[in-house]
Amino acid sequence: MKKFIFILLSIIMTTSCDDILEQDLVGKRTDQDYWTTEADMVDALAAAYGQWPTRALGMHDLFFDNQGDDHWRAGDHAEDEEIETFNTNPANYKLRDTYRYKYEVISSANGILINGPKVKELGAISDASYNSIMGQAYFLRAYAYYRLYLIHGRVPIITEENVLTNEYNVPKCESPEILSDFILADLEQAVSLLPMDNVPGSVGKGAAWAVMTSIFMHRAEDYGNAEFLNKAITAGQNVVDNYPLADDYLSLFREGNQYLKENLFIMMNDLDWINQSIMSKHRGPRPWGMYGFQEPLDDLVNEFEDGDVRKSVTIISDGEFALQGSLGLVEHTPDLTNTGHSYFKYMDWTESGNFNHGLNIPFLRAADTYLLVAEAQIRLNGAGAGDDLINAVRERTGLGPVSGADIDDLIHETRVELAGENFRYQNLLRWHKAGIYDLEEFLARPEKMIPADLGRKIWNAPKNFYQPLYQTDIDNSDGVLEQNPDWVN
Repeated sequence: MKKFIFILLSIIMTTSCDDILEQDLVGKRTDQDYWTTEADMVDALAAAYGQWPTRALGMHDLFFDNQGDDHWRAGDHAEDEEIETFNTNPANYKLRDTYRYKYEVISSANGILINGPKVKELGAISDASYNSIMGQAYFLRAYAYYRLYLIHGRVPIITEENVLTNEYNVPKCESPEILSDFILADLEQAVSLLPMDNVPGSVGKGAAWAVMTSIFMHRAEDYGNAEFLNKAITAGQNVVDNYPLADDYLSLFREGNQYLKENLFIMMNDLDWINQSIMSKHRGPRPWGMYGFQEPLDDLVNEFEDGDVRKSVTIISDGEFALQGSLGLVEHTPDLTNTGHSYFKYMDWTESGNFNHGLNIPFLRAADTYLLVAEAQIRLNGAGAGDDLINAVRERTGLGPVSGADIDDLIHETRVELAGENFRYQNLLRWHKAGIYDLEEFLARPEKMIPADLGRKIWNAPKNFYQPLYQTDIDNSDGVLEQNPDWVN
């Protein structure tokens, strides 16, 4: 062995540094030889999808919903308290992680959009596969910017041109509207390329239509804004017409849910890749092997009507039992949480009693789009205009149909249908801008927080419409990137 090392060192010492540096690295692939096959495009697409199950996007992105009234932060992280009490420090690392990882998705998508045509020109991929992959790249870029739009309002837009000219240090776009227009353009491209239904785990046209509908509803800031409400109805009706709701609400969150047409965009998980389960595992009692964040408040629990099956799927409360595989029925007891409740929607156990890390997590469901269209119809045409879509959502819940549902009924249905799925705070912001709520008063109500936060959760407009940008990124930009104005110290 010593002789081998001596010979190797002799070879290295008698070879010039230039010779070593000029050698091709074993296994190295360049853009010139990488983008040559369909497999190369598939691998690149997997990289774009693969960012979402990370801790940054699979868990930290959820903490911005702590600003709503469905749950309190729980856990032991001071940075979560900052977010929940509307006083985020721009140095908060959850701003850093969620912001940067979304740009990792954008970078992966840009790589596909730039280099995918090279594979097509070589004749190495079928038209159907090429269109599907390119459409997914447009969607994933749009979805990353969509989440940035909701959280920060204005961010730098990095396109293929920026990559080709190596210009990454660019200022924020001039307004949230400009960012949303860019997202909508990407989504239009996605719709033109994607199939109606893709292979399980991959997005089809429905995911793009769903995000379009959401953006139009965010743009409809006036209660009766006919332009954007009608655009939301048009985009959303495509989802209503082509993506039926699942018969069983629980099935949307259990194994095999990637085959349900209602789940438009889903985070695929693997039992062997535990990091992917973070979005589900971060909620739930620590004695049950979870991380103990985001405990539902009584205010959310009391929102469910008697007999609504969504309550037992979404929340487990003190005195109720969870079937934990070989451990049998395990009681949720008062020592487990501060509120007496845990989110149950993403909890499951294997037969051996271990936490099921293999659950796939829905990011977008058709039910959300059904309810957005119903809301737009009510805001345009009055009570009762959204009854058909609201009742389509209620049909599987064990509840009877509604008649003459008004905006308050719609808000109730939206809250219980989507509880714990990272929509509540963004919906509250929409409803504030539309004049339905005054969040300064609404979010200060005692039932909207834990007792320890009374007097500490002070919401202010326009500051709390958006989060600040991560301060270190601003500092490193040489004055190009500016902080959101209401967050400048």
